[in-house]
Amino acid sequence: MSVIPPRPLGFGEILDGAIQFYRRDFGLYFLIALVGALPGYAMFLALGTPSTGFDAAGNPDFTGVGFDGLVFLLATAVSWVGTVAVAVAMHARLEDGPTSLQSAYRGALHPFPSATGGYLLAILLVGIVGVVVMVLATILGVAGALSGSFAVTIGVLVPVGLAAAFLVFALWFSSTFAILPSVLSEGRSAPAAVRRSFQLARGAWFRVFGIMLVVYMIQTAPSLGIFALSGGFDMFTSPETVGTVGGGWMALQNTIDLLLGALTGPFGVATVFFLHHDRSVRLEASDLESTAAAMTTGAP
Repeated sequence: MSVIPPRPLGFGEILDGAIQFYRRDFGLYFLIALVGALPGYAMFLALGTPSTGFDAAGNPDFTGVGFDGLVFLLATAVSWVGTVAVAVAMHARLEDGPTSLQSAYRGALHPFPSATGGYLLAILLVGIVGVVVMVLATILGVAGALSGSFAVTIGVLVPVGLAAAFLVFALWFSSTFAILPSVLSEGRSAPAAVRRSFQLARGAWFRVFGIMLVVYMIQTAPSLGIFALSGGFDMFTSPETVGTVGGGWMALQNTIDLLLGALTGPFGVATVFFLHHDRSVRLEASDLESTAAAMTTGAP
């Protein structure tokens, strides 16, 4: 029997339930996530200071940007194995079953293709929508510029930009939040898991968006804050700072990111299980009510 209450959950109950569930086996989940992130951590250590697209004189130089991007993609792909393993362990514990570091990674082999395919499909869908939105925003921006009024241009681009950002994020969260639970709990394929996410998000876009945005902020804000405080963004805004960041500082930054990612990542996985449960219960209750109403209406 699942440890999640068999009823709809409130906004706060989902987040609090995920935290409490995570705390029950904190050490195990942290270790699973840490092991999954170590290969990527080693790649970043070997990379050293990333390229900023400028040389020491401030001239454009994109030689190393492509290689840095490849390393980032490889590190992300490897860490995804750890995320699936965390989900496998949490799925077992949600059913009051045993789990371990070894069983989590062994158990990740079977659902890995469906989970990965689901996220790649979602990336493709969101990418297509993002391109369409960018084209429309560009057309509107050009139209505003042709009007000859700076105020009109800003008045067009700002609300359009905010709406576009919301649309893309909402689409991403709605298409991905239920993929891992759907694959592990319901045995769905990649396309079916994405469809399930959209199905469960129907009529609750703002709710799903709000919860997943909180999770996203918890997962990214600490690393971004440390990066900003250390002057990391200056490398991309002030060419004269290129080369002033030493390898030792970058290694420290990567180590902090490693620990923070292993700390916050499992919380995000736990949250999607609780959110998936909440949306499933609400949808199934709605379906039962509709069926009962239809039976009552059709009764002699």
